[in-house]
Amino acid sequence: MTTLIKSLNDIKKAINISKRDIGFVPTMGALHDGHISLIKACKQECKTTFVSIFVNPKQFSPGEDFDKYPRDFEADLKICKELNVDYIFSPDVSEIYPEKVSEEIVTPPTALTEMLCGLSRKDFFPGVATVVKKLLEIVTPDYAYFGEKDLQQLFVIRWLVKEYKIPTFIRACPIVREKNGLACSSRNRYLNEDKKKLASHIHKSLEMARRDVRSGIFTASKAALESLVYLSQFPDIKVEYLESRSKENLEKVTDGRTKGFYFLVAARVGNVRLIDNIEV
Repeated sequence: MTTLIKSLNDIKKAINISKRDIGFVPTMGALHDGHISLIKACKQECKTTFVSIFVNPKQFSPGEDFDKYPRDFEADLKICKELNVDYIFSPDVSEIYPEKVSEEIVTPPTALTEMLCGLSRKDFFPGVATVVKKLLEIVTPDYAYFGEKDLQQLFVIRWLVKEYKIPTFIRACPIVREKNGLACSSRNRYLNEDKKKLASHIHKSLEMARRDVRSGIFTASKAALESLVYLSQFPDIKVEYLESRSKENLEKVTDGRTKGFYFLVAARVGNVRLIDNIEV
C-alpha cells in the first residue's frame, strides 16, 4: 500500500514505524523510465521505499522553466502505486522553506561548480545541494538513489554527504535511454517526435567520441572536436559544451589519457536544454 505524505510531522511518524533499511528516491515528479529504474533499484535493496515529489524553486534561475516544468502528479502517483512504493513525500514549498526560518543556502565548492552546467546555471547546484540536504535530513534514509545522467549533480551530492557527515550512502544508477538513444529526462516531454529524433544525435556524438578515443587514433580533445563538428551539421542543435572530464573529480582530461573519464555534453534542441554523458 502506498501512503501519500504532505507534512513533516507525518513523515516523521512514517519513519518511526518504517523498517530499516530505508531507501529514498528524490524526484521533481514527471516520472519516467529513468525514475522507475531508480525506484526498482531501491526496492530491490531496501525494506522501505520513500519517493519525494517536489519541484524545487531554489534550483531554477530567473527566466528558467520553473513555472512550466512538467507536472503530472496523478500519473506519478499511479506509477508509484504500481511499483509498490511505501511512501510518497510531496510537500508544499512552505514545508521545505518556511518563510520565518532563515535560509542556509548550501554552496558547493567551486571546483565542482564553476564548469560545465555551473557556468550557465548559477543557481542550480546551490539549489540542488540545499534541497537534497534538507530532504536527506528529513527522511534519514540509509540509501539514496540518483541517476548518472546528472553526473555533475551526482558529484555535488557525494560532496554534500561527506561535507555534512550525512549518514546516507549514495547509490548511482545507470542512464536509461529511449529507443533512439536519447537519455530519459522529464524535459523530453517538451519535445515532439521530430525533435526527439533530432536530439538523438546528441548521444550519437558521445558514442562517436568514445569510439574515436578507443580507436587509438584520436586524443580526447580531438575526439571532442570531431563530435562538435558532427553536431554542427544540425542547425537546431545548439551545443553549450562537449568536454572530457576525469572519473575521479571531473577535472579536465589530458590528451595522454585513454580511459577512466567521461565525455559530457549540454545542448539545446529548440528551447529545450538537454544533458548527457558517456564513460570511456
